[in-house]
Amino acid sequence: MVGQTYDFQPHASGTGNLSFTISNKPQWATFDSSTGQLSGTPAASDVGTNSNIEIAVTDGSAVVSLAPFSITVTTSGIAQGGSGTVTLTWLPPTQYSDGSPLAIGGYNIYYGTASQSYSQSIKVSNPGLTSYVVQNLPAGTYYFAIAAVDPSGVQGSFSPEVAAAVN
Repeated sequence: MVGQTYDFQPHASGTGNLSFTISNKPQWATFDSSTGQLSGTPAASDVGTNSNIEIAVTDGSAVVSLAPFSITVTTSGIAQGGSGTVTLTWLPPTQYSDGSPLAIGGYNIYYGTASQSYSQSIKVSNPGLTSYVVQNLPAGTYYFAIAAVDPSGVQGSFSPEVAAAVN
């Protein structure tokens, strides 16, 4: 997500010195050829999908590659607060963590007045929505997380939490 650190490091072992390579590295990320660590913090200008990223490692005699993968940078979790309302906007996920295509049946929005403690929830049955206005909130700071739900009702992981102040 924009403004949040992405960090991935493969685990490898072998005889001799290991050396890592990458192809199709996202422009916003850095890569350490001695550890294989891919990390960085994308900006709003980096929103989109970086596809066919490949990391390989060699010990001088054998080469092993990870399957190509993609990293999608989203603005998911933007929250704008106002007088009694918070407008949430997100980009819908497109695939499961294993890379297979994701069908979305709707979303569950969770919120509360304490971080990571969601006392309220809203079921959004329209999978085509990418924004929602939470209304009639008393003044204060609210914390939100969204989870996609597939057509059979299985809920995915929470989005990163966002906060918004309500006047």
